[in-house]
Amino acid sequence: MSKCLPQISTNFRYFIILIGLLHTLPSHAQLVSTVDSSRVNTFKSEKDSLLYSKIKSRLSKNKIMSQIYDALFRDIYNKNANNQQVNQIEENPFKNFEGKVIRKIYIKRLKVFGETIYDTTKKARGLDDVLNRLHKDTRENVIRKSFLMFDVGDIINPDRLRDNERLMRQSSILHDARILVIPDEQFPNLVDLLVITQDVWSLLPDMEFGGFGRFAVGINQVNFQGLGHSWKNTVYYNNGQDKKFEYATRYTVPYIGRSFVTGQLDLIFRRELMQNSIRFFRPFLTPDMKIAGGFEFSRYAYTKWQTLDANGRVLKINDTTVFTFPITYNYTDLWLAHAFKLSFLDKENQKRSRLVLSMRYSNYVYTERPYVTKDTNQLYRNHQDILFGMGFSSRRYKRDILIYGLGRTEDVPYGYLASFVAGWENSQLWRRFYSGIKLAKGEYFNGGYFYGLINAGGYTDGTSVFSLETNYFSHLHKIGKSQIRHFVTLRYAAGNNRYTGEFIDLNDNNGISSISSDRLRGIKRLVLSYQAVIFSRVSFVGFRVAPFFFADLGMVNIKEKALLSSPVYSGFGIGFRFRNENLTFNTFQIRLGLYPNIPDVSTFNFTFGDVPTLRLKDFDISAPEIVPFK
Repeated sequence: MSKCLPQISTNFRYFIILIGLLHTLPSHAQLVSTVDSSRVNTFKSEKDSLLYSKIKSRLSKNKIMSQIYDALFRDIYNKNANNQQVNQIEENPFKNFEGKVIRKIYIKRLKVFGETIYDTTKKARGLDDVLNRLHKDTRENVIRKSFLMFDVGDIINPDRLRDNERLMRQSSILHDARILVIPDEQFPNLVDLLVITQDVWSLLPDMEFGGFGRFAVGINQVNFQGLGHSWKNTVYYNNGQDKKFEYATRYTVPYIGRSFVTGQLDLIFRRELMQNSIRFFRPFLTPDMKIAGGFEFSRYAYTKWQTLDANGRVLKINDTTVFTFPITYNYTDLWLAHAFKLSFLDKENQKRSRLVLSMRYSNYVYTERPYVTKDTNQLYRNHQDILFGMGFSSRRYKRDILIYGLGRTEDVPYGYLASFVAGWENSQLWRRFYSGIKLAKGEYFNGGYFYGLINAGGYTDGTSVFSLETNYFSHLHKIGKSQIRHFVTLRYAAGNNRYTGEFIDLNDNNGISSISSDRLRGIKRLVLSYQAVIFSRVSFVGFRVAPFFFADLGMVNIKEKALLSSPVYSGFGIGFRFRNENLTFNTFQIRLGLYPNIPDVSTFNFTFGDVPTLRLKDFDISAPEIVPFK
């Protein structure tokens, strides 16, 4: 597979971030409305807006109205975010309006910079205003037609509104989103909805620099022309190769026409990887969705390096058995799922629990590959997988902050799922039956949040996988003016009767962070990871800073050895993470690691790079799948 260019000097995106440090950036959306002029208007200031005063007086007459007023001018979910305090909402704020009819829907789009929920009179000035003018806001009709799960005339469903708000907030193009219900005293059965959104800064330049003879330049527009589309383009240059220029692009269209179907096109033209793929998919974004499915057709061509023998030992560089060979194949995938309510459950569980039936067809056709037999190169066999699934899922969400983000609202899933998969494989080598099971549960408790996952699957010929994963994070604890959260992860994976040349490893995200060694491979793996993240009040003009400490311990074995007899490999270190939630940049971090016994890895390792935004695992059920060995 293709390898990224070495980043000898600082990634170009961090130069753009430094420009952002020249001005103050807000951390949350401003809730001001552009509703009918007789009801709610744009508030220019607290002093000169008579209508603002009338609304304040009107909405403060009773408890419900007072809550609406508070929601308009304070972030009811993150009102303590500036003080780094978690404020979870246990009750659905839309319950008081259940059964009422939606009369009108208003959209208020806030500017990326300047406007803030904590100061409704604040406006962008100077560089903030210039950057706002350079940004193309998400079009109102895009929000209406692609992101809303309700329409005029619908009856208020509290769970649907809350789920819709969550989906918008999780979108890559929005910094935050709120849905507010505006009641009418004259017509108590009718309500208006105010949808407030705030974009993130969507233009992301990128550059990898390995010298003037080897570099890459790219640009990622995550909200192309305000359509909500994402378009990423990268050009690679290497003067040392016959093919000096390479190109890669990805175009994504989310939630096509309120169908909540996402379309994606990938084109990659590189020396070691050629890829053309198109895919459409619609997951169960909420429990209310009855139908999910997906389709993909892809063509891959890449160069495979053979660096390991059949037992996972690393071959020497001058070994004649080290060689490369081309791999080319076509991949077709089609799946469909239907969710059913369970009438025998109580009313509350009926809302969030579903029985899901699913089926899937996958086809791999290789046109270039090494010689395949039942004993060698089985990974490259032509085969078809036909799978059927049945599962039960129950999921809810709590709002929290300061988990993987640095201030943005995070929706923590809690619930459980149990699914069973059965089917068969037709291939040039064999016809065999497959079955698998998946169990997962996540829940808050007095000490924090715990998630557990068990995955197991196998064929009738004995080829199988078993994996176990547990994740824990603590509540926030104060240390001075900052707060700290602890994270612990335990992972175990084991394969039996796996294919020739197929292994799992301890590299980077698979085990010990920021390392890569061909010697840490085997068929069984055990990893224990710990992180302590300090959410400080330090901010570089909008960029929040989070110091952290990490420790990773891992074991991996080859076929001849027991796992517990293998060495315990380790990595320890400290670092700093930086993020501004108004930008589409990934969190970037500086890390200093100590690796006392990792083969082919220096004892001290300093890294500076970005970190993709992590999300907690949900409890939705989608396509039936074969448990991966990775």
